[in-house]
Amino acid sequence: MQALAQQAPSPRPWLAGAYVQAEVEAWSNGLPILDLDGDWGHGYERRSGSQRAYVTGRFEAGAAFRWPLLETAEPWRMGVLMRADGSARASGEAAQVLYHYQSRSNPDQPVTYNVDTDTVYWRGKGVALHAPSQSWGAFKLDMGWDHMTLQRMRSLQTQGTVSYNADDSYTYQGTLRDDNATAHQHFLAPPAARGQGDALSLSLSWARADEVARSSMGAWMPDKFKLKIDDVWSRLSWAGVNGDDAVLNSNVATRTPDGYIEYQAAINGLYTRRGLVERIPMSTQVQMAWTRNSGEWTLRVKSRLGLMQQWLGWQQKGAVAWRVEAEPVAGALRLGVDWGSLSASVMSGRLDNGTHARGAQLAWGAPI
Repeated sequence: MQALAQQAPSPRPWLAGAYVQAEVEAWSNGLPILDLDGDWGHGYERRSGSQRAYVTGRFEAGAAFRWPLLETAEPWRMGVLMRADGSARASGEAAQVLYHYQSRSNPDQPVTYNVDTDTVYWRGKGVALHAPSQSWGAFKLDMGWDHMTLQRMRSLQTQGTVSYNADDSYTYQGTLRDDNATAHQHFLAPPAARGQGDALSLSLSWARADEVARSSMGAWMPDKFKLKIDDVWSRLSWAGVNGDDAVLNSNVATRTPDGYIEYQAAINGLYTRRGLVERIPMSTQVQMAWTRNSGEWTLRVKSRLGLMQQWLGWQQKGAVAWRVEAEPVAGALRLGVDWGSLSASVMSGRLDNGTHARGAQLAWGAPI
């Protein structure tokens, strides 16, 4: 009996490790993302197409664990979660109207601008659950689920025109829909205290088995491939917000003492209590890597809100592995380091407030 007890494997501990992840990113194709309330004297790029921008942040901290009754090769992970996200879509002409307002300037000649915009902002906290990887040969699938209680949510859309007239006045004609979960109005019940948010993310990766496979398939084929889709399905909902449906129709020829257009127009609107439902913009990322003796070349393509990023990078091998990525279209650079279980990076375009790209990432995980 003593010999059998010595041969029996000891049960694996249910708590397998701990982890922390934090990431923030801001990106646009023409707006100074760090100076949206500034004078737009630098950083703003006029576009004939749409102007798009987003700011997203995520913090997660938790533990890796094993279910006592469910044996898996890799542990589950669960952590507390905080997320915030803001996205904006606007016509190029709507952005030009904002440019003249921010810079306290006028167009060179009378003109009529289309001012269609769509902006969504939300913030929430909750839990994140990551399932163990599922493997099929050289392929591996990872899945993650976010469940959040929302503290704030707002959706704002405008449609219409703004005209600059020969007499130095502005004419506003359009409609506005503003669903704000924190807005309170007289004679209407207050909005619901909290909203709900859920999101599913997937990741599919593949890696060569050995050097023989590389020689048979060709050196130009990547050694690693990864497809990552964040928020492939999502739903943000808030019951009972006080939505504002308004019509703007006015002519403005005055300015504030600071020189800004006195745009406060005559607004006829109606507040309606209704539910608000939105989704999180899906983020798709494809990464390929070519491994060499001294390090690894990478090509990474990311798309979110219709904004494309194309990153070419290099990462060295070693206990302290430095990496660098460049995005030539946006003129952005990312520098990072991997040291044991710690990974960190920073990313930026321009170094002033006129930049169109800025971000940072930190990750740590260790067995217990």
